[in-house]
Amino acid sequence: MSFSFIAFLKAIILPPTVNFISIALGFLLVKRTKFLSLFFLYLGALSLVLFCLAPFSQFLLNNLEKYPALKLPIIINDEQAIVVLGGGRNPKAREYGRDIDSVGTLQRNHYAAFLYKQTNLPMLVTGGNIDLINDSESSVMADTLKNSFNVEVKWKEDKSRNTAENAIYSAAILKEEGINKIYLVTHAFHMSRAVMMFKQAGINVTPAPTVFSYAKTNPGWSYYIPSASALYGTRTALHEYIGILWYKLKY
Repeated sequence: MSFSFIAFLKAIILPPTVNFISIALGFLLVKRTKFLSLFFLYLGALSLVLFCLAPFSQFLLNNLEKYPALKLPIIINDEQAIVVLGGGRNPKAREYGRDIDSVGTLQRNHYAAFLYKQTNLPMLVTGGNIDLINDSESSVMADTLKNSFNVEVKWKEDKSRNTAENAIYSAAILKEEGINKIYLVTHAFHMSRAVMMFKQAGINVTPAPTVFSYAKTNPGWSYYIPSASALYGTRTALHEYIGILWYKLKY
């Protein structure tokens, strides 16, 4: 299955596209069957409103964030390296004249640099080059860590195209170096899938999650109003749930 097809499939089964498809289907069925027409119209519209609500988005994300943040000060317990998962890059950023980390990757690098300065363990960054045109994610990450955080990356894994391959190819590098236990850095919502794949690849993992989605303790009225940010959170969470299910079936 090609990655372009997978990208297309993601686009149509995740909100808001799936909601618009349902609404469009409702309109197409108006003259054929009133029941199904109303069903798809209401399904698409009401689910879109639900997806845009912060409480719903927060609920989905909270259930993904199973691993807590590492306690400070960080004490090494047999961990031998830090592995940072790529989270995308911005190709040919005009203001820099080169590829740079996406926001998600930069957040992971930020915490990885903090973890490095706490532990002084060697670091591996993982992320390939899907488009085969621009720099690999791992090369961009290594550049950011060196020039923005003064952290030298020891290993770059530049063949992977997804989380499963991050684990498979990184494990091969680590095992050659005699490393079998790592700190794994990625977003809190993504950690469950990442841990699952690294363990399956034969690497023991100490989760080092970052960027938690904290629920507001005393939210105001705006928290209960539909918003684009809540829709983005819902989309992110649903993408992760589908990814976990798919990986369990495939790997």
